[in-house]
Amino acid sequence: MPRSSNKRTSGSEKAADTLGRAELAAEFLKRNRNYRAEHAQMEQRIARSGISRQAAEAVFARRWGLSFRLCAG
Repeated sequence: MPRSSNKRTSGSEKAADTLGRAELAAEFLKRNRNYRAEHAQMEQRIARSGISRQAAEAVFARRWGLSFRLCAG
């Protein structure tokens, strides 16, 4: 991210500097109306038992380009 010549840095710029890629992506998605709406729709479909949670989350993850590494432990 290019720096401006202004000595003051906004709080959001400071936060962006300390976040990794995964955290930035999560923050983007939390603020994305379409993502939130589709996530709510997915949860409704699961609640109605129209689809298994695993299947619904797999489709949702593919659509939004989400992937998670498995952690040891």
